[in-house]
Amino acid sequence: MMNGLARVWPLGIRVQLMLWYTLVFACLMGLFGVLFYLHFQTTLATSTDTALQLQAQQVAGDITEERATIVLHDATADLPGFDLADQKRHVPPSDVNLGVLVRIVDGQGVLFRSTPAFRTIIVPPQSVSQPLRGIPWQGTTTTVDGQLVRLYSRALTQEGRIFGVVQIATSLTEVQTSLHEVVLSVLLLAPFILLLGALGSFWLAARALQPIGRLTQTALIIKGGDLHQRVPLPKAHDELRHLAVTLNEMIEHVEHAFLRQRRFVADASHELRTPVTVIRSKAKLALLQVFTPEEYTTVFQAIDSEAERLGRLISDLLVLARADEGQVHLEGESVRFDLLVEAVVATVDVIAAQHQVTVEVTVTEPVSVCGDEARLMQVVMNLLENAIGYNEPGGRVFVSVQAKQEQVVLIVRDTGIGIAEAHVPYLFDRFYRVDPARRHSTGGNSGLGLSIVEWIVKAHGGAVSVESQVEAGSTFTVTLPLWRRAEDVPLSQLFEQAERRRYLA
Repeated sequence: MMNGLARVWPLGIRVQLMLWYTLVFACLMGLFGVLFYLHFQTTLATSTDTALQLQAQQVAGDITEERATIVLHDATADLPGFDLADQKRHVPPSDVNLGVLVRIVDGQGVLFRSTPAFRTIIVPPQSVSQPLRGIPWQGTTTTVDGQLVRLYSRALTQEGRIFGVVQIATSLTEVQTSLHEVVLSVLLLAPFILLLGALGSFWLAARALQPIGRLTQTALIIKGGDLHQRVPLPKAHDELRHLAVTLNEMIEHVEHAFLRQRRFVADASHELRTPVTVIRSKAKLALLQVFTPEEYTTVFQAIDSEAERLGRLISDLLVLARADEGQVHLEGESVRFDLLVEAVVATVDVIAAQHQVTVEVTVTEPVSVCGDEARLMQVVMNLLENAIGYNEPGGRVFVSVQAKQEQVVLIVRDTGIGIAEAHVPYLFDRFYRVDPARRHSTGGNSGLGLSIVEWIVKAHGGAVSVESQVEAGSTFTVTLPLWRRAEDVPLSQLFEQAERRRYLA
């Protein structure tokens, strides 16, 4: 019902709460009214039956049997219609709501005495036969004109012998009138109570939503660009406080992401500007001056070097941008990681020789991982280039691969100048460089290599860490899930499992 109303007429949350509260309150009032009516009806019926039993007991106490004849005493003998003179005058029946309703039957079920008002009652046969067997009877019957009457019958006994039946009745008109008045009162009061409840619930809803209004105002300020603002925390430790805490955490995360993005854009612009500036200056110099062929060769080699650096930087930026958007597809295949490391080490031997650095590799056992071979080679290559480029002439780089507790561990340790402890937590940030403790390698360094390493390793469900000490070198440790081939499990499924482990971590 509420959904249909909301489609026709969009409702605010306060109005919706008011309507829901009113609906619930109406249901509760209806349930309470029904229960109260039933309880009141039962109470009146019980009270009526108790009164009839007491009256029957009093009347029975004034009736005895003498010489097989029923004898009336005291007040019972004075009841209208019980006097023989009244019977001779043929007193007409009276209204059951006004007259006394008493009837006496002898032991054979024959009428002995009856008040005039009782003569209009339709007496059920069992109301006489059952008490003659010693079992009291009570029930509801009607008069000849359809009025409801409550009837109680009990046996007249003397010395343990039943000699008759006394019947007492009362009209239920007053009971029905009382029940009707109760229903009418409830129906008249219910609209006013529901109206007051609706107004009260609307006021309570407005009061309860005041903290949300304050949250909205603060959110509007934050929307204007002030990410340093935080929504106020309600004093009560309730759902609104939990919402406010969650919003503050989200805003803080957005602020940090915005700052990282702004710093990333600024650093990317700076990094892109440098090779472009060098290329333009060299080109203008070649256009404005006349050089010898050897000098032209030097200029073009410098332009080619900067263009190559620019291309690598753009490629790295594209990789990270696509990775952030989840658009980079990683292959899932079995990779002999020990052979991959040895192949990369053989590739960088030329670079190591140029820097007068020795690279040593140690593989304890064959190990395999499930992943993208090209990306894993990029991880090893970037770590080795980093260790070689920031090492000292005559330095050494130690590479080891081993399996530990269902993990493949790659360790790349150099004897270079090391990193100050304050800079270690930021090494994997994009474009982060430690200056002057660290210096560019030949060919330039964009500051994105370690960021790409961290992304690739995490995408394979692994982790990367670094330990370093100034003038003592650095140690990079990469852990990847160890892969053991199962004949009934396809490689794609194994890679999906690695992805799930990465997200759960």
